Amino acid sequence: MAAALNRVVPAQSGNQFGILVYHRVAEAEPRSTPPTWNVSPDRLHRQLEGLLNAGYTALPLRRALSAHAAKEPLPARSFAVTFDDGYANNLTRALPVLERLQVPATIFLATAFLDSPEPFPSDDWPLAGAPAVPGDSWRPLTSDEVHQLLRNPLIEIGCHTHTHRDFRQIPEEFRQDLEHSLGVLGERFGIAEPTFAFPFGYATPEMLKIAEQVGLLCALTTEPEPVPAQASPFGWGRFRANQFDSPSTLRGKLDGWYSRLSREGGPNSALGKLGTADSASPPAPGAVA
Repeated sequence: MAAALNRVVPAQSGNQFGILVYHRVAEAEPRSTPPTWNVSPDRLHRQLEGLLNAGYTALPLRRALSAHAAKEPLPARSFAVTFDDGYANNLTRALPVLERLQVPATIFLATAFLDSPEPFPSDDWPLAGAPAVPGDSWRPLTSDEVHQLLRNPLIEIGCHTHTHRDFRQIPEEFRQDLEHSLGVLGERFGIAEPTFAFPFGYATPEMLKIAEQVGLLCALTTEPEPVPAQASPFGWGRFRANQFDSPSTLRGKLDGWYSRLSREGGPNSALGKLGTADSASPPAPGAVA
């Protein structure tokens, strides 16, 4: 399905691009519950290599933001790669793939959990923290590991709040939590004016306004839409990439036909399920090309 639609739906214009969001990058242990919100290192490599071989250009998120501010067009079929939460495997498993392919990425940190020996409170994988699985498949990054990432020119570190909560009903707590996280990023890592992604992708108009007021460069959601030309970066959407995505399905998302057809078919269509499914959930029959 994806390959056929990529042939008939026009590709992006030079003023539109897409953002992919990943979380965990880990191997599934044999005969164990598969990790949630996960893409294996091999699958990550095949996805990104497939996009590059199809003529897509991987850009740093900050470059896209600079072009937006200058009202300059981006290369056609541009995309950015992001990782949410700050799993240790972003360093140990994802970075080697990014280095081999020379793909830049932004890692959004939930700063309260840096150096923690416990799983993220939001991690719904039953085996997170279990001795039967490798620690880097679930644990948060350490401060030393973030410094290692910052020494790599492919990697940018962004903000994902401090405590990674659903702040939709408590906007003033969102402001305080966000300012706390910004303080950690500045004092511990020397990061000023970072990029930002909302926890769970949840945002309200008031939260978008707060994100802009505290000095962030952008505020990303998980609305599955390509970034429209000249749209404010406070509210840019992203596409979830999961284990069942092929390069063709990611091309369909980035080129905009997924958004168009899922709106027409609704959230229960094959396309709707493909764009929002947890990476541990099987795709709809025939959804992956």
